[in-house]
Amino acid sequence: MQVLDAAEQYDDASRLLDAQGAGAGVLLPLMNVTIISVELFLKSLSSESVFVPESTFGGYKVYASPQVKKHTLVELYESIPTDVRDELNSRFTTTQLASSATSLPEMLRTYEGLFAVSRYPFEEGSDIRKYPLTPLMALASFLRTFVSSLRPIDRIDW
Repeated sequence: MQVLDAAEQYDDASRLLDAQGAGAGVLLPLMNVTIISVELFLKSLSSESVFVPESTFGGYKVYASPQVKKHTLVELYESIPTDVRDELNSRFTTTQLASSATSLPEMLRTYEGLFAVSRYPFEEGSDIRKYPLTPLMALASFLRTFVSSLRPIDRIDW
């Protein structure tokens, strides 16, 4: 839930920036916060709660620990438990997003590297134009809707 909360905050910021319109001069921040929201929505699907004893008050501090601590979207996707990933893929194929990519992993590959390029567009080889904004915004919206439709799951790993 902690990772989901962070994802939703970045998605909210993305929507606020997008509402400024095309001429507002906030394209790079918009793309940056949107790709962060995508990353965090994916991480929320494979994160675990970690309970650390707190001697001060006799309870626990609860932290979230994602399975993958990188910015690589496909690795994050692959770390999602199989049953959740299957449902995610099933819902993806019924969206308009499926018309722009044959699969969710393919769409995620399209946006690999955007996290860095949106921060360093001035570096050699950076080309922000290779990351289409409209499908990115739709991807973030799809992931938010999907994740918010799920109930938290307690799993026992063997």
